[in-house]
Amino acid sequence: FRSFIELVRANIRHAAGLRIDHAMGLQHLYWVPQDQKPSAGAYVRYPMEDLLGILALESHRHRCLVVGEDLGTVPEGFRERMAEANILSYRVLYFEQEPETGAFLPPSAYPSLALAVVGSHDLPTLRGWWEGRDLDLKEQLGLFPEPGEASRQRQMRERDRMQFLEALRREKLLSDKEEPDIPTLARAAHVFLARTPSVLAMVQIDDLTDEADPVNVPATSDEHPNWRRRLSMTLEELAARPRFNDIAKIFRSERGSGDPAEPSENV
Repeated sequence: FRSFIELVRANIRHAAGLRIDHAMGLQHLYWVPQDQKPSAGAYVRYPMEDLLGILALESHRHRCLVVGEDLGTVPEGFRERMAEANILSYRVLYFEQEPETGAFLPPSAYPSLALAVVGSHDLPTLRGWWEGRDLDLKEQLGLFPEPGEASRQRQMRERDRMQFLEALRREKLLSDKEEPDIPTLARAAHVFLARTPSVLAMVQIDDLTDEADPVNVPATSDEHPNWRRRLSMTLEELAARPRFNDIAKIFRSERGSGDPAEPSENV
């Protein structure tokens, strides 16, 4: 396990928190033989308990919490095992919905052992999601797998928009008939997020500056200028912006302040 230990140490040494992308790789990964179609692949199991043990040891040594990005195809029981190891789940507001109706889960339904966020670097900004700009971009780049998929996803997005408004209204964050502008929506969304019992809740800087376009579009390389889009304002301009101070006050008010919990005997 030397290579894994060195990898963890290199990333954890100077950090207070480590996010593991596609944490399901601790349990298994889908391998496709070279020059073969994806259908020729298979899941290859990894020594999960050993890897968790290494993460636990290194997180204690360096007093660094661990977040596991558990989105996508999640194996049965995986999230429960992560919780047993005190690895924080990664809960994205866009996806925290009832599977049958699409209704957004209330803040109280979020797990405590989690990092709660509105979006991520692989997802649209809040403004981009609300305005459907990510769907326009995917259509422009030819990323929809079949004809009609763009139309279907736009219909689903409109449903999600209405469901999100309803979730915010249930929390008394919007009036019954209010159709919010982006600043109002962003404020309500972050109050919603701050009310979750998750031990961590984070604000994406792109949502403080109302960025419309994503910083990264998965499944692209040369088709889109990933990681090259600059913020629309300087950090000094952001710090002087009323929105910045307002959302900071929201998080202090809704979540309070205090010392972080002591590390547990697991991760």
